[in-house]
Amino acid sequence: MTNTQPTANPESCVATTLHSGPADCLEGDCDELVTEDGEPTGVTWCSHVTTQEACGTHSEFTTDEWEYCTKAVPWPHLTATTPSTEES
Repeated sequence: MTNTQPTANPESCVATTLHSGPADCLEGDCDELVTEDGEPTGVTWCSHVTTQEACGTHSEFTTDEWEYCTKAVPWPHLTATTPSTEES
């Protein structure tokens, strides 16, 4: 059986939501977000955008015009461990 244990102090980790997809969708220019008349459809994110929870503390980011995640560390920040085989 495999257990998971935090790799860092949970208080030092901060959850953040990452959005990824085509630039026009992230900028709100997707056909699913506005009608032909330019009116909002009421949809927040189109079907072309995916989201994932990541650890904002341990992930790596860079900025240009947008802030990009260059290395996403999953949230919660866990690692798999195997139980000890020692007998008591």
